[in-house]
Amino acid sequence: MDRISSAHPRLLVGEFGFSVLKRNAASPEGKAFKARLLHDAELLLGYPPQPRKMEGRRLLSASRNVLYRINTLAAAWLLSGERKYADRAIREMTNAAGYSDWNPSHYLDVGEMTLALSIGYDWLYELLTPDERSLIERAIVDKGLKPSYQGKQWWIAGSNNWNPVCHAGMVAGALAVADLEPALAEKTVRRALENLPRSMKAGYAPNGAYPEGPMYWGYGTEFTAVLLAMLDAAFGEDFGLAAQPGFSVTGDFIQATTGPSGQPFNYADCNTRRGASFAMIYLAKKFGRSDWFDAVERKLFADVAAARPKSVERGGNRLLPLALLYLDIPAESGKPPLSYYSGDGSIVPIGILRSDHTSKAAWVGLKAGSPAGPHGHMDGGSFVFESEGRRWAVDLGMENYTKIEATRFQLWDGSREGDRWKLFRLGPASHNILRIDGAPQNVEGNAKITKFAADSAEMDLTSLYAPAARKVTRAAALLPGRALRLSDRLTGLRPNARITWQMCTRAEAEALPDGSLKLRYGKQELLIRKNVPGIWSIVPAELLRDPLESANPGAGMVSFTVPAPETGNVELEVTLTPL
Repeated sequence: MDRISSAHPRLLVGEFGFSVLKRNAASPEGKAFKARLLHDAELLLGYPPQPRKMEGRRLLSASRNVLYRINTLAAAWLLSGERKYADRAIREMTNAAGYSDWNPSHYLDVGEMTLALSIGYDWLYELLTPDERSLIERAIVDKGLKPSYQGKQWWIAGSNNWNPVCHAGMVAGALAVADLEPALAEKTVRRALENLPRSMKAGYAPNGAYPEGPMYWGYGTEFTAVLLAMLDAAFGEDFGLAAQPGFSVTGDFIQATTGPSGQPFNYADCNTRRGASFAMIYLAKKFGRSDWFDAVERKLFADVAAARPKSVERGGNRLLPLALLYLDIPAESGKPPLSYYSGDGSIVPIGILRSDHTSKAAWVGLKAGSPAGPHGHMDGGSFVFESEGRRWAVDLGMENYTKIEATRFQLWDGSREGDRWKLFRLGPASHNILRIDGAPQNVEGNAKITKFAADSAEMDLTSLYAPAARKVTRAAALLPGRALRLSDRLTGLRPNARITWQMCTRAEAEALPDGSLKLRYGKQELLIRKNVPGIWSIVPAELLRDPLESANPGAGMVSFTVPAPETGNVELEVTLTPL
């Protein structure tokens, strides 16, 4: 720890202090974001400090709000020189420091709160009174760092997003108070260096795809980025962490899984919208990939900068103020590849096919993997599809954790008969998959992508359906006219087994006399043709969920069912063509 500066600031900003932040805030994009920061900071002056308010078993919302407030107010003080913002940040810090604890039973809460107070303490150090410094220092040590050494903390060597979030908070605390607690600080930093590779290997190897989906990519990667940025600033190196397999190309994953509409391929527990990302800005700067801060990312950032919310009492994008440290990124050059494959050996294999770089491109996301995967849904073999600027085949995304945990459902029971699969958005009923006799997929199954090319891919889904079928595959191919063809092959079925092809859509659906199905968004239409006879079923999603679950307005399930012949073999071919 003798390598780090004895002075403050020492978190994120390095030897040049805040000059980079101020310089970047003078650029056109920086000026716009500075105006948004000052707007939010002005609103925050009128709110009382965040109370210690639990939501179910979590203090996480409070921790996140404190992190947002301190980052926003501290940046506003540095950019404006107006002491009122710093004073309000200090008030927020001393209030949170006075909490009885930071809820160590759910350590994400502690991780984010420790990061919040550590940044505030470090950036506003010269403005703090001796009593304020002492109060915040003791809180960082006693409510942040020391509880991480008590009891069994599974996240320390975990492989999911908890690992970088909690370690980032602990390293921030360690660096902030390193001169006061050098031994504690050193072992905390060493612990992070030893264990972060576990989550990075699971999260990014081999080609940067994140098994928990794009939303949790944002969570895990933003805190991984913060941790690496702190190491770079404090020690002048990241100790080889950025060289972990797949991390240097993980921005490709986010670009590929963002459809032409701007919506993500929202598999696993994931929202249906994307926002501006501190992680993408940091990664573009870190790896010299200006193409990652492309027109899409710049627009997301510009949209945040231009917004003027009437209230920010419940928080905002809590890490985005830190983007001003990395915003000096050259204009993009080149275009990303049209196709993307997560690679052999990825925990949750995905494939992306795209016809061109226009906003009306045909774009399909394919997902293999297992329901037992991290934040998994029963969606092996599912797809989402866009063409002509519309998302025709949709995934409804995640369910509300707090809401479901307060009910009779056991949200995290992913066993074969577990409650997780009874929830509409998480189980098989809402996903764009095959069903055999209405049964769920095998929780222990694990689908693979077996073939991948620029305009086609094939998945082996057999283990998801055994022993009901001997072999199950799904192939996807982009066709001329921005169309998609899905080809499903099932063998070894019980004669007369009922095979259902299903898809979720938010478009208006109409079954036509010739056996095809027409989907409509306003004047835009899509025709779905199948190679087998049978009537299309069109059921509003609201009729398929429990009243305790989240509503799905405008969504519906379209499907058809065919019986298996005596041979036990079924071949389905479905073509989705924009009109």
